[in-house]
Amino acid sequence: MKEIKIPETKVKYKDVFNLKNLYVMMHEYLVEEKWFGEGGATGNQPGAMHSNIESLYLEKYHQKGLHAGGKEMWIYWRFFKKPEGKYSGYVRYKLNIDFHGVYIQNREIMHQGKKIKVQFGEMEIMFNGAVQTDYDDKWKDHWFLKHWQDIYEKRIISQDLEKHEKMLWREIYRLTSVVKRYLDMRVFAPTPEPFYPKLYGMEA
Repeated sequence: MKEIKIPETKVKYKDVFNLKNLYVMMHEYLVEEKWFGEGGATGNQPGAMHSNIESLYLEKYHQKGLHAGGKEMWIYWRFFKKPEGKYSGYVRYKLNIDFHGVYIQNREIMHQGKKIKVQFGEMEIMFNGAVQTDYDDKWKDHWFLKHWQDIYEKRIISQDLEKHEKMLWREIYRLTSVVKRYLDMRVFAPTPEPFYPKLYGMEA
């Protein structure tokens, strides 16, 4: 398997937010966009496509005497997607999403006349991906095809691989725009009105 890596993009946010709603919104968006977990593309159950997406969930608590208090969080998501077309058996997209939160504290606020539970702290979400070729190593392990793989990628399908690289970059950029709009940050790409809970999940 070979990879063409996409430059990393980040979303940084420091304010009040609802971690659960952010989590659900991103998960539902990725479901709609047909991303799946490792080995989940052929599952028959509704949740099978998103089995094994979370490779790490780590929490570390800090005392206020030493730090600002709250907890530090690391969450790793790993997704894959097969593009439509004749190269779907040879080309696959990989998407890594890393959440890093610091000083995360639970708070209660009044919103539209109701008391709700939210989180306050700093959250950084990192997005990076890669276009994977021969992702199941069929060419690499084949006695004949392995000698022609470099020629096949560099001379025959090089332009198609460049198109897939641009398509994956657009998908990642669109996802970051959706997250920024959800958090009410400045975006430079048009994003549709999401059919998800709002920032606190309580807006009319």
